Amino acid sequence: MKSFKQIAALAVILLLPVMASAEWERTVGAWDTRLPNKGKTQVAFWGSYSKTEVANADLTGKSAYLDMTYGISDKWSAYVSPSFHNWKLDGGGSESGLSDTMLQTTYRFRDEAVDNFDLAVMGKVLLPTGDEDKGLGNGGFEPGGKLLASKTFGPIIAVANLDLTAIPSADKGENDFVVSSTLEGVYPLNDKLSLNTAVFTETSRIDGGNTDLDLGFGSKYALKGQMFLAGMIYKCLSESSTWGLDLAVGVEF
Repeated sequence: MKSFKQIAALAVILLLPVMASAEWERTVGAWDTRLPNKGKTQVAFWGSYSKTEVANADLTGKSAYLDMTYGISDKWSAYVSPSFHNWKLDGGGSESGLSDTMLQTTYRFRDEAVDNFDLAVMGKVLLPTGDEDKGLGNGGFEPGGKLLASKTFGPIIAVANLDLTAIPSADKGENDFVVSSTLEGVYPLNDKLSLNTAVFTETSRIDGGNTDLDLGFGSKYALKGQMFLAGMIYKCLSESSTWGLDLAVGVEF
């Protein structure tokens, strides 16, 4: 993928979140099937750092995201996430500025409390609010969908995502869509702290490119009231020089 989206896909995320309520997300890297309760708003600020090697030079990426999710009902949510990105190539150039904005809506139609597993669908569209020429955005609207599932196996909560993103503005030599998947295991140590492990795959945006494979280790921790901290560190197994981390803080009101 181009720009910060490519860097983020290869990044290593360190996440240490707090469970704000029974419906606050349990995951670090995957999208959870848990949604805000009706009328509740969850806001999280994410900061990420990634480093990779490009043509024998280090490319450093730093991003900031403001995730805002509103519970339309107990099973349906709406989400918006504007972002800011900075990149710097050692011995080369650098850019900073507004990046692309993500809009999403999720509906959960199976609940593990009743149906023995959670199942949800997500619709999304990436808005090209970042400057592609400066490496701050993908340069076009990118719609897509995601299937979300989760189930508890003894002490472990397993969460799986399968994602398809269309690229209508794909140039020659680029694929028309990208497929990605995530499998995350959540191990609650107590009612506030969990350990999280995630595996990520994503097909290349470039025609004939290699599929990315990332491995992440993180944790979630609940603070007082409805606040949380989050973090996870990732290593890209298909690109040995690529790693990164993410940190987050959030609140529900």
